[in-house]
Amino acid sequence: MSKSDHLARACAVALAILALGACTGKETGPDDSATAAAAPMVAPSVPSATANPAVAKPLASFAGKDTDGDGRITSAEYARAAQTMFQMMDADHDGTVNVAEVDAARTAMGRSKAVSSQALVAAADSDNDGKLTLSEWMASANAAFDKMDTNQDGVIDKAEWNAANPDNPADADVTPAAPSASASPVHK
Repeated sequence: MSKSDHLARACAVALAILALGACTGKETGPDDSATAAAAPMVAPSVPSATANPAVAKPLASFAGKDTDGDGRITSAEYARAAQTMFQMMDADHDGTVNVAEVDAARTAMGRSKAVSSQALVAAADSDNDGKLTLSEWMASANAAFDKMDTNQDGVIDKAEWNAANPDNPADADVTPAAPSASASPVHK
């Protein structure tokens, strides 16, 4: 090997060492900074839906889910609202939601009971244990999003929302109903 080859190899190694030494920040895994805002949070601290219906009720509305105000609900916006709603319904903070918790939250928020809370839980309860995990709730929410997105463009617009929610139109007032005496937190 010639003297110039040794010098070139030594320079290449030195440059590689300098380049690696200048690396800072995340050492392994994908860069999740671009997706962190779009993904649902793992476990934020939220008040119970029965304790604070003023916070919970907008999450059931078009405007409450359309967090960027662009007149469309993306799947990420829908998922964030669904996850927050689950956490707000989980009054005893055991990581599951039962029929009584769903019913108490729906009552506190003044939501329609055309379909019973029992039927809502049963429809999403994939393991038939009578309660919902976050995973079961999110699978149900994802299916509901897909069903509402009738033109399959990946977003729900006001017309699609209104067709699926005739009792809760996109332009409806989201002021919560006054909590009733039965809207206290549920404990097992």
